[in-house]
Amino acid sequence: MRFRPTGHATAAAVKRAMLGLAILCFGSPVAAQEKDAPLRLEVAGTLRFAADGKVTEFRPDPQVNAAVAAQVANSVSGWQFAMPAAAEQPVEGDTHARLALEAVPSGQGYGLRLTDAWFGAPTLAPEAPTPEYPRVLLEARAGARVLLHLQMDGKGGVAHAAVKDAALLTHIKDEAIRAKWRERFGQASLEAAQRWTFVAGARQGGVARFPRDVLVLVTFWPRDVKSDTSYRHMGWPMATSPWAIQNKTTLPPGTVLVDPRVLPVDSTPSLRTDVVGALL
Repeated sequence: MRFRPTGHATAAAVKRAMLGLAILCFGSPVAAQEKDAPLRLEVAGTLRFAADGKVTEFRPDPQVNAAVAAQVANSVSGWQFAMPAAAEQPVEGDTHARLALEAVPSGQGYGLRLTDAWFGAPTLAPEAPTPEYPRVLLEARAGARVLLHLQMDGKGGVAHAAVKDAALLTHIKDEAIRAKWRERFGQASLEAAQRWTFVAGARQGGVARFPRDVLVLVTFWPRDVKSDTSYRHMGWPMATSPWAIQNKTTLPPGTVLVDPRVLPVDSTPSLRTDVVGALL
């Protein structure tokens, strides 16, 4: 479909139409998972801010659609981060940003509503070990997703790891067995997490900054999936995962996936501007 502007079409209308086409292409795999659900997008990139906390630049991650990135960049230019009160002298810096967006029909195209945002999320170091899939549970065709709550030591290490929640991907009526399986999947996740290190997602004045607490999602993919694929019921705020695919059988049994979207419990740095719920 082509959009052909007429003499009455404004530049804003053209922009909305182009953004709408980009959203439909960019977001269709997400929308396919929930029939009649709002079209949701995830946009990630780096925000550069001045010494006073004002955002000066948005650099999108490579996979972000250009039209969507342009809309985000135009909107975040008015944001401002709160600078630490204890700082002797304000300094400029940058922070990783992950934005949860919802497409909203607007005129001849779409607008983007910000539904949530996280800043300063670190990334798991490449050499970090992946949790081992318990062999007895793989043979039992059992799978699970485990939500970990990690406390960081300020240098990228894990000071404390705990299981926030665990949900089985396998249906079984015996609650005692279910509890034992959840515990075993949780323990396998903790054994790996206690050896993890992270790369900082925020810097100020060249100094790495880490959030105090982060959430990490681990999925143990079984031979058969007989449960829903929503993560929200267990406290994971993101709507989808990178591996949320229509044909689940393409993932080999025994796959363990650590979600790369580490989410800080308290964003670092914090955003002074109240933007959640607003249209970009």
